Amino acid sequence: MMRRSVEEKLLSWKESERRKPLILLGIRQCGKTFILTEFGKNNFKDYVRFDFERNPQLTDVFRDLDPIRIMKELSAFRGKKITKDTLVIFDEIQHCYPALTSLKYLGEELPGYHIVCAGSLLGLALAERERKDSPGWKTSFPVGKVNFIRMWPMDFGEFVLATKGEDYFGTLDDVEADVPLPEWMMSELNELYIDYLIVGGMPEAVQTWVDTQDMDEVRKVQRDIVRSFKEDMGKYSGENYQRISALWDSAAYQVAEAGNRFNLKKAGGTNKTLSDPIQWLLDADFLRRTWEVNDDSVPPNPRGGIYYKLYLPDTGLLTCMAGIDRPILVSKDESTSKIRGAVAENYILTQMSSALDIEGDTYFWTNSKGDAEVDFELLRGMTLVPVEVKSGEVGRLKSLETYCGRYSPKEVLVFSNRNTRINKGGYTFIPLYMAWKLEMYLENLGL
Repeated sequence: MMRRSVEEKLLSWKESERRKPLILLGIRQCGKTFILTEFGKNNFKDYVRFDFERNPQLTDVFRDLDPIRIMKELSAFRGKKITKDTLVIFDEIQHCYPALTSLKYLGEELPGYHIVCAGSLLGLALAERERKDSPGWKTSFPVGKVNFIRMWPMDFGEFVLATKGEDYFGTLDDVEADVPLPEWMMSELNELYIDYLIVGGMPEAVQTWVDTQDMDEVRKVQRDIVRSFKEDMGKYSGENYQRISALWDSAAYQVAEAGNRFNLKKAGGTNKTLSDPIQWLLDADFLRRTWEVNDDSVPPNPRGGIYYKLYLPDTGLLTCMAGIDRPILVSKDESTSKIRGAVAENYILTQMSSALDIEGDTYFWTNSKGDAEVDFELLRGMTLVPVEVKSGEVGRLKSLETYCGRYSPKEVLVFSNRNTRINKGGYTFIPLYMAWKLEMYLENLGL
């Protein structure tokens, strides 16, 4: 069952009295078009999808910004009247920037209509550049006139639902924050966790795994996704393609090596030559960044603005690109422990991002000597929460001890394969398999 948690946000948008036209953001191929189509089928009397990439002639409909004329012409184009009971989907809207601008006027003058757009940061950035190159058309982004929802690759909970079904997922989902997981589930969840690290959360990869239970077939799908992303890079980055593509490959390998700071020299450049390509990949959602901090200032203060780690937005793509398969992930060999730790960090970052809707950069902490490091520093309101990630058994947490001895944080989180143990004011242990429900645990801790 490929149900997605974003459906609840879409329903809330539909029922809101302050509803505006909606833009659904997210990395390419994370399922935006599919979920909007299913949303239309299941929650409206009628729905229609206009694909601006496949139907470039639609651009002429937006030759001016008269919303009533636009809606009449769109009705004529589809051969059926669009009403307030119709979900109108603008797909690949980056190919028609005037349509994006029209959302302001459609929302103001036709407030009863339901209009949603599928877009990516990559596409929107491209459209913005194209707009600036088109002085004959006065357009602007409808700031403050649209709603946004971000969609992420499938989280671990959605993966469990798709692979194990409603009853199993329901049992997992019903577990309360201060209650340990049933012991019979722990070993099985660990196997599912390893599966997820390999399959990841791209819907096509997950569906292939559900249908075939064949990791070779999953890898074929992932390699196709990687190729399609690189085609996008070639299409949208112009002369910077080679540098951006090589940088993305290097990021995957550097995560897999040890999860250390990103090494610009290994990526074939310097801060001067690679800062723009890195920002391009961040804007396109192809990378996530965590800045190094050395204190507990709020908001966090990145050290010099030059030290950071880069992660991929999906563990399946990471393990595919870096050639990491099950034998490494289940091994107890000390020589590969850093790889397992780095993949677990990448996993936790993706789960935290989707659970808490973290769109921008995050942070990790090191001391000035560089001999203590905490994997993440999570900002919750005005409270900093150190987060440590362990891919296996939990030994002595030396870096956390150093951090806590210096700053006395209100709460501390440790993700590992240990069962839940809530210790308010101390170390709270959360199973890796429950990171997708991080919001529940933070609320339980009063954060």
